Amino acid sequence: MELKKTLYSLMLGGILLCLFSCAKEDEFEMPTLVLSENNITFDKGVSERNISVTTNQNSWIASSPQEGEWLSLVQDGNVLKVKVTENKMGAERTSYVLVNANGATGKIAVTQSAADVTLDVVPNAIYLPQTGGEKTIDITTNSAVYDVTTSEEVSWLKIVKAEEEIKLIAERNDSYQTREVKLYAKSGSVIREIVVSQPGIQRYLLPINPGVPQDEHKIMDFELGRGSYLREYQAAMPAYGLEETYTFITPSPIFTLVQYCSSDGINPSQIIMIGDGRKAIDAVKDKAFDKFLTDNGYVRSNSQSDREYTNEKELLSLKVYISEKENNEGVNLTFTPIMKQTGEYKTFNKLPFYPLELLQKDNVKLAQVEQYEQRAGSTEEERTVNEHKTSEVSQLQYKLKASTDPSAAYGRIHIFYTTDKDGDAPDNLGSVQIGALLFKDTNLGVWKYGSKWVATKELKKLLGDEGFSFLRTSGNNHFFVRESDHLVIDVTCVLDNDAPVLALLYSYDPSVSGVSSKGLTAQTKMVKNFSAAKKALKF
Repeated sequence: MELKKTLYSLMLGGILLCLFSCAKEDEFEMPTLVLSENNITFDKGVSERNISVTTNQNSWIASSPQEGEWLSLVQDGNVLKVKVTENKMGAERTSYVLVNANGATGKIAVTQSAADVTLDVVPNAIYLPQTGGEKTIDITTNSAVYDVTTSEEVSWLKIVKAEEEIKLIAERNDSYQTREVKLYAKSGSVIREIVVSQPGIQRYLLPINPGVPQDEHKIMDFELGRGSYLREYQAAMPAYGLEETYTFITPSPIFTLVQYCSSDGINPSQIIMIGDGRKAIDAVKDKAFDKFLTDNGYVRSNSQSDREYTNEKELLSLKVYISEKENNEGVNLTFTPIMKQTGEYKTFNKLPFYPLELLQKDNVKLAQVEQYEQRAGSTEEERTVNEHKTSEVSQLQYKLKASTDPSAAYGRIHIFYTTDKDGDAPDNLGSVQIGALLFKDTNLGVWKYGSKWVATKELKKLLGDEGFSFLRTSGNNHFFVRESDHLVIDVTCVLDNDAPVLALLYSYDPSVSGVSSKGLTAQTKMVKNFSAAKKALKF
């Protein structure tokens, strides 16, 4: 019995010893992991942050879903380097990094600020045809999301927004009014405005201001958008007095032709709209025409005339010319870009005139001009002969008798009709074709706008008081015509002995007052004649 107890005690002790030995052998240390940061934020640029990794394990590993895209990870001892590339998108980027040390894990939230939102729309003005149709606006943005809203609810326009474009689908406009709505494309805090317009049935038409410098794409988009087509393009040839012109045939049954003019292809000079025949005359005399102008921002600029208007928003002035002469019936609408005059300029007390008794008179030739200047006490300064026929004098320039009046002319020029290079002589050969007066103070009639010389508002008023209406501008030449006698005055700046002076050139030309398409051709010819005269004088 005692032996049995002894054996039992030994066995029990052995089992306990065995269990104790096994427990010591299997004992292990639980893995731990501590990160110095659990949330890190980067700005939009390239950047890097160091995270301290503390663990009781011999190794650890880090990973991220965006690794290899815009986020990279570098393990350096007990430091984890988190690097990000530049965020060029207009949206915040977020991700995370997981760190694992033999089962002990940690998570780091990563945020990178958005780039400044960019949003571009092309074009920002859309002209839809009266008959309806589709147009597309291209959208370029670094944001994943942009919105489009309208200035007001409209039923005639359907807007289809896609990722990189906005498609506009317009219904037919059967009214007589142009309808317009503004779209606002927005991404973040950036907003872009798009003006969408659609003309109605086009009894009357208005042009678009082509801007400075003249934007030919703007002209083409506008005219083609409303159903016009380009009939002719003429490049500018200043040496020959030819302007750059875009001539369109319009969809209007009344104003069938519109022409955009620029002296140099950069600065717009005028826009001419032509309506031929009695139908055009009746249309502009209708009260509906005045209402049409008023509805489109044009207001009368001359209380004494119902044919002169300005539009301060569009920066265009309008002069309405009506001709009811037989075989020359029609309407000419001349639009001129407005350049805001800086300052006030003193002009003449009374409009000066070249001696009209010498101008284009069959009985006044070279001898009569010389006698006139002799009696006036003038001194001849220059005499030029016709290069095609040296027996003919083409121009005479005189220095006038001194005057105490600072606004008085100091020089007078006579330009004569001569035989041309083909040997053709005009009927009025030897008569004065163009007369000119020169003034030392340019501000009496023109002011400088960049590289251009523009007629002052003070001189324009003085011309208006004398019955002259603005006709057209070509380069630095501003033409005014008096319809009662067809006298044309060209207001310009020229160089005399390398000094800028004011020149007023005078000529009679009955054809330029015509308002039909023939009258438009006559105006072009007139500009060419004046340009040729200036070239001969080496202005």
